Amino acid sequence: MRIRIALLLIICVLTDNAMAEGLRGDPAAVADARSMVGTMGGIHIWKELEKVHFVHEWDIANRHERYLENEILDLTGPRSWVTMKSESYDRVRAYSPEYGYWSITNGKFARGDEVSLANAMERAPYSIYRIARSVARDDESLEVRFGTLEGIPGFPALEFADAEGVARGWIILNARKEPVIWATTQYVYVFGPLARFGNLWVPNWATTNNGLVRYEMVSLTGHNAKPQLGLFAPPEGNPD
Repeated sequence: MRIRIALLLIICVLTDNAMAEGLRGDPAAVADARSMVGTMGGIHIWKELEKVHFVHEWDIANRHERYLENEILDLTGPRSWVTMKSESYDRVRAYSPEYGYWSITNGKFARGDEVSLANAMERAPYSIYRIARSVARDDESLEVRFGTLEGIPGFPALEFADAEGVARGWIILNARKEPVIWATTQYVYVFGPLARFGNLWVPNWATTNNGLVRYEMVSLTGHNAKPQLGLFAPPEGNPD
């Protein structure tokens, strides 16, 4: 009898552990999140991606010039490297846990403060590209549930929460399970229709919810190798 009870306890523990693996949350919300990744190219493609490199053309209402932005986004961790260039503006910006937040604007180096780094670290896991990869990889650190995006009460949103259950990201899908609005605790963007870039389908333009900032997607490439860590380090000769 004792052996049977012990075996039953072991089976229960193993079953509970198996149930705890993978995406957590509302099964219907998890299914919608997986359907979204399907519309963006497929689970099998996003599962293997380690980084994306995309080019945006930005148009900001209070600037005279548009500028071209190249960004390399590490999908394996909170790291980003960006160049922003126009006729009169030249900026490089990077953030990572290893090297912090720094920028070089028109030749002048600056170290970002703790608030800038903390904001970047908070929103980084909830980029739509990182969410797509996390869903494709069945990331157990992510909880998916239905919620409401502030200011848009009429549409249920997929709500993405951290390991402590705190909501950090939101995506509203259309009837075809395509992302049409994406938000973090810091930004809200309205997306245009999906466009194909290689094997990936992503929004071909976006605008902030007030319409004052917008971008058009020029190109996007996914890679199955993560970026070299040194990419996010300040150039030699600048203070660490």
